Amino acid sequence: MPKKFYNQHCVYCLNYFEELTKDHIFPKSWYPDSTPKDIEKWVAPACFECNNRLGKIEEELYKKIAVCVGFENIAASGISEDVIRKLIPLSTEKGISRMRKGADLEKIIKDSIHTEDVPKGLMRNFGPTVPGKSMVLRVSVSKLLDPFANKLVRGLEFKLKNKLIKDDRKIKTIHPVVRNIINSELEKLNAFLRVNGIKVNRGPGFTVHHAEDIYGSTLYHVVIWGKFEIWIAVSGSNIKT
Repeated sequence: MPKKFYNQHCVYCLNYFEELTKDHIFPKSWYPDSTPKDIEKWVAPACFECNNRLGKIEEELYKKIAVCVGFENIAASGISEDVIRKLIPLSTEKGISRMRKGADLEKIIKDSIHTEDVPKGLMRNFGPTVPGKSMVLRVSVSKLLDPFANKLVRGLEFKLKNKLIKDDRKIKTIHPVVRNIINSELEKLNAFLRVNGIKVNRGPGFTVHHAEDIYGSTLYHVVIWGKFEIWIAVSGSNIKT
C-alpha cells in the first residue's frame, strides 16, 4: 500500500498538493491493544504542516485523557500503561526529557479534581470515583477539544462519504460539559441517531454513529475507549448557520 497520497486536497486546509502524508483519522497511538490486528486503521490525505500541527494537539489531549481511562477497560486496553510511560520519568532519563515529563505530569494533576458537581469546562466520567464525588478533568475546549473534533470530522467525512468539508459547510461541536446540555440537547441528538443513524465499530476502541438529514447535514457521535464522547454536526452545503 502506498505510504502517501498524491495529487489531492488536504482534508484539513483544503489546499491542493502533489504529495500528501497519510494522517490517521483516529491517532495511531490511541488504538488499544485489544484492536484486531487485521482492522484497517483509517487514514486521510493531509499536508505536512496540518499533520504536524494536529499531531501536537492530539498528543497533548492524549496525555490528559488517557491517564484517566483505567486499567480494567478493555476498550482502552494498554492505553493507561502507554501514557504512564510517556509521563513518568525513568531512572535512566535525565535532562530535558525528564523535565518535560515532570512538567506534563504536574499540569495533568493540577487539572484533575474530585467534585460533587461538574461545573462548566470540566469533563465528566474520567478516572476513579470516591464516595459522593467523581473525578473530572479540566480540558481547554478552544485549544484542544474543538480542534480535535474538527480534525476528526473532516477525516470521517473523507473516509465515510468521500467528501471534503468545504467553507460553505459549518462544523459545530458539542461537548458534554454542562449539566443542562447533558439532560436536554444530547438526548435529542441521540434520539435522531437511534432512528436515522448508521453505527460503525473500529474495534473496541472507537465507535462512530452518524446520520444525515434531508438537507445533507450530518450528525456524528464518536465514542473513544467507551468513555470519551464528542457530538459533531456538519451543515449541508446549501445551509448557513
